[in-house]
Amino acid sequence: MNKANFFMCASWIGLAGIASPAIILLVDLDPIFGSFSLFAVWLACVVMLFTRNADEYTQALWRSGTSWAYATLLILLLGLPFAEGFYDGAQTVEMGEKGERDIPSTATIAVAILAYYVGFFVRKLRGGM
Repeated sequence: MNKANFFMCASWIGLAGIASPAIILLVDLDPIFGSFSLFAVWLACVVMLFTRNADEYTQALWRSGTSWAYATLLILLLGLPFAEGFYDGAQTVEMGEKGERDIPSTATIAVAILAYYVGFFVRKLRGGM
C-alpha cells in the first residue's frame, strides 16, 4: 500500500470513529466503546497528518478539511462565549450567581474535528482538486 491508500483508509476509519458515538447511544452499548472510537479518530488523524503529502489529491483533501476546521475554530472563538452568555441571559442567570458552564469547552475540539471531516468529504464527494 502506498501513502495515498493509507490516507484514504484513515479517513474512512476517522469517519467511522466520528459516527460511532451516535451508534453507541442508539444501540445502548457499553461506554467503553466510546474510548475505542476516540482512539480510532486520534489514530486516523495522526496517520492522515503523516501521509497528507502523498499526492496532489490528498493534499487538496487535507487543505479543504483543515480550512473548514480552522474557520470553525475562528467562528467558535467568538460565537461560543456569545452563545453561552445568550443562553445564560435567556435563563435569567443573575450576575452575582455562580453558574456553571452549560457548553463544555471540549465541544470546540469535537466540532472542529467534525468540521474537518465535513470539509474533507464534501471535497471528496465533489471530486475536484
